[in-house]
Amino acid sequence: MKISGSYTLDASQDEVWTALNDIEVLARVVPGCEKLEQHGENEFEGTVKIGIQSIRGVYGGRIRLVDVQPPHHYKLIANGKSANGVVDGSGTVDLAEQPDGKTLLTYGGEAQIGGVLASVGQRLIEGASRQLINQSLKALAEQVALRRQAAQVASVPTAPTLPAAAVAAPVSPEANGVVHAHDSALSADIDQAAPSAAPIPEPAPRKTVIVPESEQLKPESVVSGMIVDLYKERPWIVWVAVAFVIGYLLGKSGRRS
Repeated sequence: MKISGSYTLDASQDEVWTALNDIEVLARVVPGCEKLEQHGENEFEGTVKIGIQSIRGVYGGRIRLVDVQPPHHYKLIANGKSANGVVDGSGTVDLAEQPDGKTLLTYGGEAQIGGVLASVGQRLIEGASRQLINQSLKALAEQVALRRQAAQVASVPTAPTLPAAAVAAPVSPEANGVVHAHDSALSADIDQAAPSAAPIPEPAPRKTVIVPESEQLKPESVVSGMIVDLYKERPWIVWVAVAFVIGYLLGKSGRRS
């Protein structure tokens, strides 16, 4: 199965790139994500619960980023599994800043599907995957906007506060010289007594994000988004549905009479 597409975000290329590399943001833009854990710098493991009928299930998987070229490109390699089957795939994400300051995100990739999932049908899985990606990108745009608002609030200057030293009692020059001399002698004694030690290497970064249920991108949000997108692409389908309902009701009342 191959899939590709693009999406324009109302944000700069740097803003989008930063969001795409923030585990807190990623955990909130993946539909049904319950947990996302970072292993090292460019490897993630997570648990996702999908409620769409054709691909319903709880999936666990790993994603590894390679060929990372900030701030415009990376390739991802993914594998996941559930009780319904397994999925192995790879894809690319590219960012291009537009003249109006917005960013065009282009994605593409392919996946191999096995197990019960393979019997669902490629067209159904491809359609569901496109909708999930589209809703993820909409959620990404919302997260970028929230990050921008938070940065604006944080940049608001606050009233300066006096340091503790400024409100302390004044010290006479004579006493000040005695104190400094005493401190210098004490520091020299400590430096001589302390043995030299090699720096201890820090462990590789590892972070786990547990997404609260109230912040998860719910299946019903995905389904409602699918309906909105379908209406935008095919507005005539609403009239078809209305005609079908009216025809059903008329047929039902005719049978009663």
